[in-house]
Amino acid sequence: MGAEVPPSRPAGRPNPALLGAWTLAAAALAGWAFVAGFGGFLDQAVAPFGTYDIAVTARQWSWSFTYPNGWTADTLHVPLDRPVRLTLASEDVMHGLSVPALRLSEAIVPGRAGEAWFEADVADTFELRSDIYSGDGYSGMRTALIAESPAAFDAWLTRVSDIFSGRTDVEVGELLYNRKGCVACHSLDGTKRVGPSFLDAYGHEVETRDGGRVLADDAYIRESILEPNAVIVAGYEPVMTPYAGQITDREIAAVTAWLKTLSGHGGAEAAAVPDTTGADAGQKETE
Repeated sequence: MGAEVPPSRPAGRPNPALLGAWTLAAAALAGWAFVAGFGGFLDQAVAPFGTYDIAVTARQWSWSFTYPNGWTADTLHVPLDRPVRLTLASEDVMHGLSVPALRLSEAIVPGRAGEAWFEADVADTFELRSDIYSGDGYSGMRTALIAESPAAFDAWLTRVSDIFSGRTDVEVGELLYNRKGCVACHSLDGTKRVGPSFLDAYGHEVETRDGGRVLADDAYIRESILEPNAVIVAGYEPVMTPYAGQITDREIAAVTAWLKTLSGHGGAEAAAVPDTTGADAGQKETE
């Protein structure tokens, strides 16, 4: 008979001390990473003391940036080496504010206040865009973030805060047409967009959705800006955002003066002398 084969032995058992040491080391490493990174997380999530606050409003498909003095622009100017806090709001659907060069990306949800902050340390012009699909025109929802020295920033804000300085009312009206986003919905060549064209609009008798007719005069223009859904033009939907509280009487008069120059229906002559008084400074414009 052959030799009896001894029973096999287990290769070995885990060493409890070594296993415990590795577990404790891994837990300690994870704890250290959490503690070390938590401060950085708070730095990114919570704006520091002494920020410069700018309110950002997103809409299809444009941006507006409101500064502490009430001035609103469609480009974002910021001072160098100072934390800037952005309060974010949407007027319609979800948008995304993104400045890749500054590692800034934040969703803007309608009905919910959002916040983001950053600090620019290089004087330059950066692209600011929406990175969340919000409709067919979202790819054109782009503007500039301009970081400049504190002195240059203060000089810019002082200069642009008076929209009427050095401009005629007609020039201001055209500027407001572009800066307030009217260009997205109202053409100047008779083309139908979301809203009716401004070509030959002033002085024209407008047919309304309820079958009535109304003359597009100064009073109608004013009402259409402040309460645009009070009278709806036939063939269009009541989708325009009211501008009550967002535009001054003088700015409305400037828009009206500009619309008259686009119309052959009894428009008035444009003002030819720039206003240099600076009285009743407007609240909207950018350069």
